[in-house]
Amino acid sequence: MSQPPPPPSQPPSGGFGAPQEPGDPQGRPSYGYPQQPPQPPQAPGQPPEPPPGYGYPQQNAHAAPTQAAFGAVPPPSGPPAPPGPPPGTPAPPGPPPGGYGQQPPAGYPYANTGSMPGGGGGNNNTKIIAVVAGVVVVALIAVVGVFFLTKDDKKKDESKGGGGSSQKKDPNKAPKDPQAKQIVDIKAPEVKDVTTVAGAWATDKVFAKSSVREMIVQDLKTRSQTKIPLKGNVCAASNEMTKDHKVAVVVQETISNSADCTRMVIVDLDAKKIAWDQTMPNADTRSIDNVAISGDTVASAWIGGSVGYKISSKKKLWAAKPSNCRDVGYQGGKSLVAVVECGNDYDKPQVSVQKLNPDNGKATWKYEPPKGAKNVRVASTDPLVLVAGAGSELTSDVFTIGEDKKLKGQISLGDRYNKPCELEVNGCYGMAVGPDTVYLSTAEHDGKSGDLSDTNEIMAFDFNTGKPKWKSPAGADRNIIPFKMQGTHVLGYKTPSLGHGGVIVSVDPKNGKQTTLLKMPASDFDQGEQAFSVDAYSVDAPLIFEDNRFFLQDNLISERRSSISKEVPRLAVGFEPTSG
Repeated sequence: MSQPPPPPSQPPSGGFGAPQEPGDPQGRPSYGYPQQPPQPPQAPGQPPEPPPGYGYPQQNAHAAPTQAAFGAVPPPSGPPAPPGPPPGTPAPPGPPPGGYGQQPPAGYPYANTGSMPGGGGGNNNTKIIAVVAGVVVVALIAVVGVFFLTKDDKKKDESKGGGGSSQKKDPNKAPKDPQAKQIVDIKAPEVKDVTTVAGAWATDKVFAKSSVREMIVQDLKTRSQTKIPLKGNVCAASNEMTKDHKVAVVVQETISNSADCTRMVIVDLDAKKIAWDQTMPNADTRSIDNVAISGDTVASAWIGGSVGYKISSKKKLWAAKPSNCRDVGYQGGKSLVAVVECGNDYDKPQVSVQKLNPDNGKATWKYEPPKGAKNVRVASTDPLVLVAGAGSELTSDVFTIGEDKKLKGQISLGDRYNKPCELEVNGCYGMAVGPDTVYLSTAEHDGKSGDLSDTNEIMAFDFNTGKPKWKSPAGADRNIIPFKMQGTHVLGYKTPSLGHGGVIVSVDPKNGKQTTLLKMPASDFDQGEQAFSVDAYSVDAPLIFEDNRFFLQDNLISERRSSISKEVPRLAVGFEPTSG
């Protein structure tokens, strides 16, 4: 819930004018796409030097200065971190395979063969026999107990994906056969107007997609579909789901296309039914395009107010009308973050980014972006990464923010990098954020010399400095889009090329090495992947990859039909391994 921000902090040194891009001391060009010759090995203990060429401008990786750009970020204070081990250094050995062996039981009593106090020969023998028998019983109980404990532990391990000491399969490891087959093909219904169908989610068992006045849930094993009716069309949908697979959509109050977006609807994907449906206070508008989930809290914001609910109990946690400050929108995930605007100047609002207590909507942490920042979007809540515009630009810079509420790194996008976000606060679908790295895509450019096809790369930037670390290529005639973290690795979607389907790759955060996880089948025009226009410079809906399955979807459908093909437009398509 919006709180008046504190007095603005002092801007970083250098002001907020256009960044000055220093020259390269080695005289190398900072732009262009030349193929680089092999680099000489680095001396032991020295940090690797990023190769020159496209996407490796010196210092702060900024495009040519423009009037709209923010100022440069001051270098981090303190001594530089010591260099890490040279590339290729083996990791220290772990515990032996198979875990640690069982130790023999200790502390068992042994029979006393000497004379027993208070008795003579015959009685002593009887007591000795009794003691020995008792010891045997104790030992047997102990052995049986160890057996069952070990058996139970093995069952627990098996439930995690492996028996005994084996580990759960690494999802970033190359499968034996990455070839995929299509398992989802949901056709779009005919409409008379442009209609919002925002929302798509996948679990290990189902895929769900919003449609016209309903939600379609498809069982991924049986392929059967369940249609959940809604009172009206979907206005906004959460990108997230709860741990027990509940999702949120804001829905129009009636079937009329002009109806207001007044209803918060929670859908249980496991049960394939609505968990609850409630009218939101003051939601008398069609402008709602934001709803987010964090833990057991769902929150939505619109021009006329905001509201938060506890999903498990339907309890209203807060409701607010805009005053001098208003919540523009929310981003969910590990934390619940709000973008808040204060003041009456529409062109120059006072913007803050606030981490909220999900139980009451009150701010627990605030950060103020550089003066002049507008259209602030939240690409990640943990760590905090913002995307904003400056001057006349809707999207110009990426900011990485530390827990100390200080600006760590700034990446100016210019013409070199694709704009990764839509206008919604939680609409950054064309980038990914790891614990210490931000992943963006470079703009499309010519491929190798003599190759007429276009291509691009994933570029990795250091969270703490904003400087580039490495780039990972899409390959000839493909775009590559970083879209999600899978553990420590970033996932990239390589768009289809002539005669070939798209590819999902896992990219190593240390060096940009790609591992192919899934290869989609080639498809005809307006079918399969080709039914969707997905490019690195325009990702307007979430790309979904769960349990080694990949799904494409649209969040808008139109009354227009293709004049080239008789194929019906698709709401969503999905793929899984052929061997799955």
